[in-house]
Amino acid sequence: MTTHMTPAPDHLTVAPTFHSQTIPRELVHRCSVSEVFVTSLSRAQPDLGDDEFRVGAQLPRMHAYFGDHRGPQAGRHDPLLVMETARQAAIAVTHQFFDVPLDSAFLVRTFNGVADAPVDDGAWRPGSRPADVDISVGIGARHVVADRLIGLDMVLAISADGAPLMTVDGSFSWTTRAQWSALRAQARGGAERGRVHVAEPAHPHVVGRFDPRNVVVGVRARDGHETRGELVVDTAHPGLFDHELDHVPGTLLLEAARQIALAHVGTDVRIAAVRSSFGRFVELDRPARCIARTDHACTDHGHDPADPGAAISVLVTIEQGGTACAEVRLGVVIGT
Repeated sequence: MTTHMTPAPDHLTVAPTFHSQTIPRELVHRCSVSEVFVTSLSRAQPDLGDDEFRVGAQLPRMHAYFGDHRGPQAGRHDPLLVMETARQAAIAVTHQFFDVPLDSAFLVRTFNGVADAPVDDGAWRPGSRPADVDISVGIGARHVVADRLIGLDMVLAISADGAPLMTVDGSFSWTTRAQWSALRAQARGGAERGRVHVAEPAHPHVVGRFDPRNVVVGVRARDGHETRGELVVDTAHPGLFDHELDHVPGTLLLEAARQIALAHVGTDVRIAAVRSSFGRFVELDRPARCIARTDHACTDHGHDPADPGAAISVLVTIEQGGTACAEVRLGVVIGT
C-alpha cells in the first residue's frame, strides 16, 4: 500500500453550506432519516481539485440517545454527537466526490476529536433552535493500492452557528462487499456467528445516563487503579444499530469507553478530547471487557483533580478473548 500526501492549500476558500434538508440517507449509511445530520456537500473551490470540501449539518436540540446525560454534560451538545456528524460527513464526501460505491463497507482505523471551544463555553449549549453546523474538510493523505484509491485521511474543522466547536480527524478506508466477507471470515477464524452475547448493564446513574436502554457497559470490578466492566450490546437499539451489523460498531465502542471512564472517575466531568484506534473487530457473540485506567502520564498535574476545570486523561482498553481490540484515550474536564 502506498500513501500519497496532499500539499496544504495556501488559503481557505469559504463555499456556501445549506441547512434546509438532509442529504440522502444512503450517503451516510443510515436507514433512519432522523439519524442523518448532514445537510449539504460542496467543493470548497472546484478549480482547486479534490482537496477541500464544505459540509453543512445540523445538531438536534434534543436526542433520545445523544441527549440523555446526567451531570455537567446534561443540556450541552454531546462531543460524541459532533464526532458522529463528522463521521457521516467523511463517508458522504467519499461517495459524492471520490465515486466510492454506495455498497462499500467502511473501516475506521483512527478517530480523534478535540474541543476547540472550552467545554463550558456557550458554543456547546443548544439555543432556541437546532444548531447549524459548518464543516471544513481537508484531505490529509490518500491511500492507494495498485493505482486504486482505498482510503483517505481527513481533518474536519467544525463550527456551530459560526463559533468553533471541535476538530476531528480520522483514517477511513473501504472495501467491496466480497472483500468484506473475506475479511470478516478471516477475523472469525471461519466460525459461524452465534447469538448476541448478553451482559447485565450497570445502573444508568453510574455511567451518566437516565435511560437504561442507553447503558452499554456493566461495571463488575473497581479499585483505585482501574475499573472493569463487560460490554453490553443491544442490537435492537435504534441509534447504535440503525441497521443490521455483523460486528460491534465503533460508535458503541466510543460510548462504552466514555461510560466506563465515567464509572472510573465519576460523572461530574465532560469530555474535551477523544483519541481512538481500532485494531480488531469486536464480535457480537462473544464477551468483551472494557478497562479504564487513569493515565497519569497525561494528567494535567498543574491542577487539583478535585477542582473545577482540572483535566484528567483516562485510558480505556476494550478486550475480547484476551486481546486488545480498541484503545480510547479520553480527556475529561471536571465541572459543574
